[in-house]
Amino acid sequence: MSTRATYQIKSGFSTATIYIHHDGYLQGAAQYFRNTLDLMRISDRDLLTCFLWANKRAELTGSHASHGDTEYRYEIEKEDGVWIVNAYKRRSYDSDDFDRVCRTSLSKFVYEYSSTEAA
Repeated sequence: MSTRATYQIKSGFSTATIYIHHDGYLQGAAQYFRNTLDLMRISDRDLLTCFLWANKRAELTGSHASHGDTEYRYEIEKEDGVWIVNAYKRRSYDSDDFDRVCRTSLSKFVYEYSSTEAA
């Protein structure tokens, strides 16, 4: 399924945005995040590196705005030592506005959306 999404990872003073052309809906993102966390558990690498390595179709991009046809945007940032995910969904195809649909820890996001059936 071609549900495009961007994933913005904020770490310290740097921000990187990643684009993936497929499976950007919540359940697909949960699988990308699961792949990332699985790799983080067995390596000594950071979240950004593991996200790129663990997900074949992931590519660095300039920003969320670099891809005007995305349906979802994800922002991941550490707060008090815990990775937090803010997930946003485009209001409609003829709108540039996004509404937040979820704010939770990365591990809870993976648990909640991996256990639901994909749309």
